[in-house]
Amino acid sequence: MGKNTNKRKAIKKLVDVKPPSKIPLPFNGEIVKENGFSFSFSAFDRTHELFNLSKNSKGDVMDGRWFLELLDCLKSVSGKNVDELKKSKHELHPIDWSKTNAKSPSEQGEYWQFRIDKSSGRVIGLLIDSVFYVVWLDPHHNLTNSEGYGGVKLFPPPK
Repeated sequence: MGKNTNKRKAIKKLVDVKPPSKIPLPFNGEIVKENGFSFSFSAFDRTHELFNLSKNSKGDVMDGRWFLELLDCLKSVSGKNVDELKKSKHELHPIDWSKTNAKSPSEQGEYWQFRIDKSSGRVIGLLIDSVFYVVWLDPHHNLTNSEGYGGVKLFPPPK
């Protein structure tokens, strides 16, 4: 009986941990609506040949440094509204599908993109009611023939 009591005390200690009080968390959605974006990956597709997150012909996945840059970008973007984001280094703008190497994934809604960093690629998706639905991640600048990136890079899907 003593073993179970000790387990319950250990579990209670874990449950009692509280998040830092200095960071306002948008549990009710109000902070997100007023101050910026939240993100959804419910529409995320990494099976498209242009956006499969492979980094080479061996099918290796993008490295950890790239994913850290992506996370830093998402944090930065989440604190901005649409107007701020359009004027920021992330350059949010709608996609003109007539100038891309891919077809629009759907005729529903307007697709947008923003820059992760100067040479780290883009995030592509739908913007609906302050939620950015990420559809594709484009580390190789494959969506458009951007100057200085050497054209489309096709790699096998990561293993």
